[in-house]
Amino acid sequence: MLITGIKSRPVYDRLQPLPGGTRHIIAGQGSGGRAMLRLLDEMAGLDRPITLLYTRESFSGQDFLARLQQHPGHQLELFASNQALIDALNDLLFDARMGTRLYLAGSESFLGSAMQVATRFDLNRDEVLREHSGTLVRRVWCVHCDTYTENVTQRVYDCPGCSLTLVVRDHYSRRLAAFQAVKADAEVPGELPPAEELDT
Repeated sequence: MLITGIKSRPVYDRLQPLPGGTRHIIAGQGSGGRAMLRLLDEMAGLDRPITLLYTRESFSGQDFLARLQQHPGHQLELFASNQALIDALNDLLFDARMGTRLYLAGSESFLGSAMQVATRFDLNRDEVLREHSGTLVRRVWCVHCDTYTENVTQRVYDCPGCSLTLVVRDHYSRRLAAFQAVKADAEVPGELPPAEELDT
């Protein structure tokens, strides 16, 4: 469980088998593969379909593909990017039936994007678990130009969309699945806050 001083940041779960599932979808990214493997071990002997979705794309560079491939009997789909996995998850949930259980493991950015898809299909808290894995780099949304920037580690950075110098606020928007960033020198032009690592 992730504990920080940011009240709007989601509180994450530990992946464990959810009761009542007739189909299980386990989606992970990078270091989230470790949680996927643990969950698969806990689901050993479960007589229900399990679909695995995995992408190696990650900020930390951790890769669990070889170990996931050692779990026979489960459909494993590999994706070149996080976005490709999210798109495939959208397609899977479009055809999902009552009793589908969703398990997500990976970075905060990945979890937020995947939850946006789950929410679109009205999956509730009894049907979805999310486990944070890896670093706490932030996905940031520019309030000025609607650009998303992945893997932000600094409090002050230049937006790749509008080129404004932004400051990252400690507010996480679940709707946007990102932290918000605003013009850093809006009150006093030219006066920027000190550069510092984000308190993650």
